[in-house]
Amino acid sequence: MQNNFLIKVKHFINDKDLLTLWMNNFLVAYAFLLPISPSFRSTLFIDMVLLFLLRGNIKENLRIAWQNPIIRSFVYLFGIYVIGLLWTDNLKHGLWAVKSIKYGLYLIIFYLIVDGRYISKVLSAFILGMLFSEIISYGMLLGILPWQLDIEGVRIYTAYAIGDPSPFLHHIHYGVALAFVVLLLAQRIIYSNSSKLIKIFMSLFILTATANIFVTGGRTGYLTFIALLLILAFSYLKKYFFQLLIAIPLLFTIAYNTSPIFKEKVIQTEKSFSSLFDHKPDINTSIGQRAAIYYYGFDVFKNNPLLGVGSGDSMDEIKKLVPKEFIGIHAMPHEHNQFLSTLISLGIVGLLIFLNVYYQIFRYKQEDKELRFIMIFSTLAITFGILTTQFNLRFFMPLWVVMLAVSMISKNRRTIKREIDDKRVFLEVSAIIIAISAIRFFKHFI
Repeated sequence: MQNNFLIKVKHFINDKDLLTLWMNNFLVAYAFLLPISPSFRSTLFIDMVLLFLLRGNIKENLRIAWQNPIIRSFVYLFGIYVIGLLWTDNLKHGLWAVKSIKYGLYLIIFYLIVDGRYISKVLSAFILGMLFSEIISYGMLLGILPWQLDIEGVRIYTAYAIGDPSPFLHHIHYGVALAFVVLLLAQRIIYSNSSKLIKIFMSLFILTATANIFVTGGRTGYLTFIALLLILAFSYLKKYFFQLLIAIPLLFTIAYNTSPIFKEKVIQTEKSFSSLFDHKPDINTSIGQRAAIYYYGFDVFKNNPLLGVGSGDSMDEIKKLVPKEFIGIHAMPHEHNQFLSTLISLGIVGLLIFLNVYYQIFRYKQEDKELRFIMIFSTLAITFGILTTQFNLRFFMPLWVVMLAVSMISKNRRTIKREIDDKRVFLEVSAIIIAISAIRFFKHFI
């Protein structure tokens, strides 16, 4: 019995094609878990790396990856953050910043292994993960599910706050993810050859996801959704541009009158902006604190314009300039803007290296319009997201590299030589998700 098991393991390790197939299966599971569990995703990625190492030919694979300009741009970004540790005083925070950027390197593995036949599977898995999150969100909102669920001491999910049903993600991330998935679904309705029933289902999901954006408390999600719609109309649906300009205020009016949390956020935002222009500005609001970070942050930048203050010192240097009575700012862990953080930490050099990522993405030659759409709009969604937060909660960067990995290649690309059985892939991916969930759950009792 033991010999048979060892023979099967040896056969698995020696079958490079089978290893690649399973790495693709892991990528599908990873995409499903993107909006659900960072810890599960980390386990999956480690498994993918192990299979990648077992597959061998590592030097040649890395040479192929290095030829891709987008991958090189992420390596440069990671590199400047590592180099920035040399002149930082707060090494702990610097390593934290490096760790948040390291997810860009995942693109190397994803890009090298993904098969063109898995593109739709990865996208569908992410959409289903968002659908699962949305079901939990509405369950909390309607009182069917609790705002926090623990089973035998294991945290399954918790809302961002009572009345703010963002189950697995920070509400900024959740709102941006919903905004992106609405456009992703719209694009799939237009371009895919799915049945009418599937397209009807996706249309209903668009409506529920749109509503979900406005019943959660992430203002970034509201603005991202509107910005993406305007860009979509202007670049892809020009003949509907003016109709959309009329529809957006109508949508806001409906949301304002039906969603208490959206109404509260609008009123809160208006008051916060107004207070900034008072004789004595109120800095103790979310927007006030961000405004103060910008104000004092640019003072830090002016003193260290070229290479910044180091990967970990940006907030420390800002807080040195902030008056002690602004307690809220002194409690802030980061600048709530990735571009500002990079500028202060690594100066103009660091910001240019970061912007090079965008330059390489927008100039990338992808002739498939559907894949080009995914590449550009995932990048735009994340860009709007990191204007108010950073790559610090392990969602935006992993989402970005997954979407880039499946949109940088050709649908005809074959990294797996054998035929793909869709039903078998579904069962294998389901088994992966169930197995990793069970292992992580029972780990708490060992």
